[in-house]
Amino acid sequence: MTARSGNGNSAIVQTLARHQINDLAWDTCIASSPQRILYGYSWYLDLVLPAPSWKWIGLVIADEAGNYQAVMPVPLRQKRLLGIPYSWVVHQPFFCQFLGVFSPDQLLNPIPFLRFMQQCFRYGSTFCIDQVASADEPLPFGRINAEATQVLTLSLGYKALYQGYSRDRKQNLKRALSANWTIMESTDPEPLITLFRENHTNDIDGVVADWAYDILRNLVATLSNRNLMTLRYACHNGRTEAGALFVCEGNRIIYLFNAASDTGRRGNARTLLIDQIIREKAGMNLLLDFESPTKPSIRQFYQSFGAVEEPFSRHRWSRLNVIERIGRLAMKRL
Repeated sequence: MTARSGNGNSAIVQTLARHQINDLAWDTCIASSPQRILYGYSWYLDLVLPAPSWKWIGLVIADEAGNYQAVMPVPLRQKRLLGIPYSWVVHQPFFCQFLGVFSPDQLLNPIPFLRFMQQCFRYGSTFCIDQVASADEPLPFGRINAEATQVLTLSLGYKALYQGYSRDRKQNLKRALSANWTIMESTDPEPLITLFRENHTNDIDGVVADWAYDILRNLVATLSNRNLMTLRYACHNGRTEAGALFVCEGNRIIYLFNAASDTGRRGNARTLLIDQIIREKAGMNLLLDFESPTKPSIRQFYQSFGAVEEPFSRHRWSRLNVIERIGRLAMKRL
């Protein structure tokens, strides 16, 4: 498959299994691209896509010297029937809001990569990409939903950023500041996991499996070793009532995970934790990405800090035949 760059030249896109990927060439391409984001690095993908139920492959354009000129990771999840693995499908993993085509060539067209992925894999339950497909170049299969994360530009000073807070957010911040919260730095994710399990799982469709928490534990350990994370807890009367995990790589801070008890919510502890990061990073050339879900109340909460939408797109497609579709429905019921 060929893809056309901004200068009009065509290049061959290779499909590389994980063991065929040159990690240094891959990560160098990620770091040098304007699309640079934590989610795209090889080591990060390895953490959020653990074997044997997950894996990832790479769509790659390489030059004659072996340097990667463009890459797109494709996350895959193994489907099972009665415990027996039978296929791999494209599926967005946890702790990875979106991916994309990464290249120093800002004019490189991502559509051939997406088309090639759809040709290689007949079923995509969900794949999120930060490039938004153009109506002039429709994809051959499936549907595309417009999504958005909420981001706040921190290059202004804190005074200007604070003025962008909503009236309610300013009032709740004042309440939080007067509530005598104790803020503690940590590298231990267990209090955060406990808070989430006890206070948030009922709001989520389905069950959060234990392996998802294992991924979070491994992420925190690796991010801490790489000096990329800030994990803070808000404590009151000796109890941990809220926690927030921020990850800073490149020019983006990602609000990767958070949780709070009823006491933490009533005491606006997460407002305090977010404001603290904004205070510390104000004036820097950074973007705070709230990783906003589609739930309106959460989106409005982040917008109350002055955040605005940054679009990405969610892709789903199926080229399964009738028998395969019936089998898939039967599998879901089982």
